[in-house]
Amino acid sequence: MPKNPTSDQPDRRIYRGLTLSADSLPTPEDQQQHLSRIPPPPPWRTFGLSVEQWREKAESQNTQDIVRKINPRALGFVPSPQAVELVNAALCLRRPLLIEGNPGSGKTSLAYAVAAELGLPGPYRWSIVSRTTLKDGLYAYDAIGRLQEVSLLRQQVGNTERIKEPDIGNYLRLKPMGMAFHQSQPRRPAVLLIDEIDKSDIDMPNDLLHIFEEGFFEIPELSRLNRDFQKVLPYRSQSNDSDEKISVEKGLIQCQEFPLVLMTSNEAREFPPAFLRRCLRLSLKQPDTEEGFYQILENRFDATHLKQLDQPARKLIKEFLARIKARDTTLATDQLLNAIYLLLQGDDLTEETRKDVLNTILKSL
Repeated sequence: MPKNPTSDQPDRRIYRGLTLSADSLPTPEDQQQHLSRIPPPPPWRTFGLSVEQWREKAESQNTQDIVRKINPRALGFVPSPQAVELVNAALCLRRPLLIEGNPGSGKTSLAYAVAAELGLPGPYRWSIVSRTTLKDGLYAYDAIGRLQEVSLLRQQVGNTERIKEPDIGNYLRLKPMGMAFHQSQPRRPAVLLIDEIDKSDIDMPNDLLHIFEEGFFEIPELSRLNRDFQKVLPYRSQSNDSDEKISVEKGLIQCQEFPLVLMTSNEAREFPPAFLRRCLRLSLKQPDTEEGFYQILENRFDATHLKQLDQPARKLIKEFLARIKARDTTLATDQLLNAIYLLLQGDDLTEETRKDVLNTILKSL
């Protein structure tokens, strides 16, 4: 994997960790150039294609396949050098990346930043709660809705006439992991964000291991139909995503390229050793200096407005750091961003009101 470039060397990394803004997005040609640096998968991490078949399909990719939708959460994010290195390692090794850190440290933003910089499909976000099962991330089948439609059709034609059963594809929709597997192509992996996996039940990590190793899953409702192809509804990560059906072959979702899987954890629990062994691990830490936080502000806020509040902003950063050190409390970067945003809006705030607002926002996590 290429190392950090020096000033007189071209940047040959896949993911460079650019701080994106609405006016400075990579061109499709630039994205394609960096995606072309993804090497073939290790022989033990091929899915559905041999290495030779993977090379052939990878060479057929073009800039028309680049995704140009930019989520605002991707803008202004400043990744650490370690984050950049481990994202590139995950792309090369086809391994999931477990991102650990306090709430508000940028774990989720990293997924959106990678997808935006490289023009990859996604991120398809799967938010985990204690009741979540593996199937919740693969697909959903509305069997009751289909039975209700059959019942309505039967009422319209009567019991003596034969009715045409409604298309099962109208009631089966892929979920985030299923969509990421379906959309991943050689040198163009989809980005799958499994958010707060530490909230899952005790079996979830081991359930994920199987599908991470096999790279496919079966949809029994489709495989029983014995059809070569069946169109189903796609997962929609944004309201303006297309609802055009996608084709599933013989009831199987088989990835041809392992998705870029980013799993976030607030470190609320331990994971099984077998699960950790198959993951790359990244620990995200907040800056611990005034200049480190100010750099984040420079990338998140309009430069003119921030300059007007230079001294109040620096005063707030110092207060933020003092609270962390003096009270041994946990505060998140996004709490500081919220406080600065209020400063930018509230020119008429009195000092007493300002303190009350800050005490409300800067509550220990």
